[in-house]
Amino acid sequence: MEYKINDKVKYLNSMLCEIDSMYQTILFKKSLSDSEYVVLFSILELGEGCLQKDIANNGYINKKTTNSTIKKLEKNGLIILKAGKYPNMHIYLTDSGKEYIQKHIVPIVNMQTNVMNSVPESDFENLVKTYSKYVKIFKDEINELV
Repeated sequence: MEYKINDKVKYLNSMLCEIDSMYQTILFKKSLSDSEYVVLFSILELGEGCLQKDIANNGYINKKTTNSTIKKLEKNGLIILKAGKYPNMHIYLTDSGKEYIQKHIVPIVNMQTNVMNSVPESDFENLVKTYSKYVKIFKDEINELV
């Protein structure tokens, strides 16, 4: 079977894979899995006391992955769970977790900030506008496909 993939599709996929590869390199050097990074970043962004469902939504990862990652981080002494309104468990960092985030997550966020600050504001606005349009059209196409 012969099929010609559109050059724009190939280029976009290549750029997305390149960015993913850069993140994989960073996470490998920090001995972090993707899901550990997403959960810890989400706690940093959402604040302590957030819920598992908030982390899953914030990080665009499924609830099962979020749950298993939270259990692993709890086992490793980085977070603790405290009961809230049933059945919700609120997630808090331990002192070790706070140190871990300062050592491993904050430098990544600072690097991202430095990169974004080096992009001219008009370029950033165009990037966000174009990406948002792409995501909306992509979601519409998914809805038609499934």
